[in-house]
Amino acid sequence: MNSPRLHAWLVRPQASRASSARLPAGFTMLEVVAATAVTAMALATITPLFARQLRLVGETRHERLALEELANQAERLAAVSSTNLDAAVAAVDLSPELRDLLPGARLTAARAGASPLGEAVVLSLGWDAPGRQERPLSLATWLPPLPAPEDAR
Repeated sequence: MNSPRLHAWLVRPQASRASSARLPAGFTMLEVVAATAVTAMALATITPLFARQLRLVGETRHERLALEELANQAERLAAVSSTNLDAAVAAVDLSPELRDLLPGARLTAARAGASPLGEAVVLSLGWDAPGRQERPLSLATWLPPLPAPEDAR
């Protein structure tokens, strides 16, 4: 029952040395160079995006601080009595903290005239950043009108 034919069919022939030498055991140099090139191109594309993102985050932080300063100045003006408004508008000045954070910051305030809402005051803040001197941030506020004088009877 042990025929040589059956035995030859059940046993696999061993691979020759020549065929086993051709089987890849790892990465080829070409694959490593291609993977390195793809990685380098991806990094070259992404790095400028990270740099721009960091710059935009800094600009956004400066704009937020400037808007907070304008809102604080508007609140200070609203707390001043209407009779002292001209002096208060002329005396508007940056906080020392913001002066340190925004290079070349300049704050201006101007009365824009009376309206049904009250006396309009426009506050503008510009600093040394691209486009911020030509287009400063502005905030308009309306201060309550002076009470009408009572008629003397």
